[in-house]
Amino acid sequence: MNAEYIAENEANLLEELLSVRDRFCNEKGVCHPQECPEGLAVMRLCPGMTLDAWEILAERHGLNDWMTIPLDKDMAPHLNHVQSVLRELSYKTEHDPLTGLSNRRVFERILDQEIERTRRSKTPLTLAILDLDNFKMINDTWGHLKGDEVLIDFADLLSRNSRRYDLVARIGGEEFAIILSGVGLVKAKQLLERLLDQVRGMTFAKTGSDETFSVTCSAGISCFKGMVDIEMHELINKADKALYDAKKSGKDRVCSADILDFESVTKETLVHANEKKFLFTGN
Repeated sequence: MNAEYIAENEANLLEELLSVRDRFCNEKGVCHPQECPEGLAVMRLCPGMTLDAWEILAERHGLNDWMTIPLDKDMAPHLNHVQSVLRELSYKTEHDPLTGLSNRRVFERILDQEIERTRRSKTPLTLAILDLDNFKMINDTWGHLKGDEVLIDFADLLSRNSRRYDLVARIGGEEFAIILSGVGLVKAKQLLERLLDQVRGMTFAKTGSDETFSVTCSAGISCFKGMVDIEMHELINKADKALYDAKKSGKDRVCSADILDFESVTKETLVHANEKKFLFTGN
């Protein structure tokens, strides 16, 4: 029934649906419902249409933002369909489409939450930022499809070697991040060293050849122990600076930044010392 209905009605129904959507888009300048705070639901009866047939059409022609309402009393399948679409949209807004890892939006939200948790509990929090070395050369030499393969396998390696409660995210082109809750600087560096060693063991087939090539990555880590107030961007900037140092030092290595708490405490101590010196000596 589904295949028969689609074969007989797809062209005409699709022409009508898309023409209505284009008309609203052109005349009102609104192409997506979230862009307009006001609106009106427009319904059209489709005799013989089933939910299964509609799901095929919607997936095939990008009509998942259209809502279906049954004329019989059984609403459950349609509500399940709506729930499924919403769940899929929610997943897409929070995950990188290529690797399936959390995206930067989720990374920043979780990092902000973890900083607050660390501030309250005084347990360490370490941020690691990793960047594949010479990735542009891989794309330029072997093509973007091979580059995508490297990104996917690298993301999978990070996920497999992280704890269940760590967050692994893709935050840029070839840049990734790991939020390590409850892990101090020394242990984090050991974890990253083991991770980089596994990356060195990854091999990829050269396009159109039996030969293979390997990859390496560099990492920068920064740590926060909850002793002072910091902003999220400070922890990120510290890890970025450590990553830059790793790249500058020859790549394929881990560099760590000074612990933010100790750095702030040291500065505060120096300020107090200078104030005392001025009071007693006038200099």
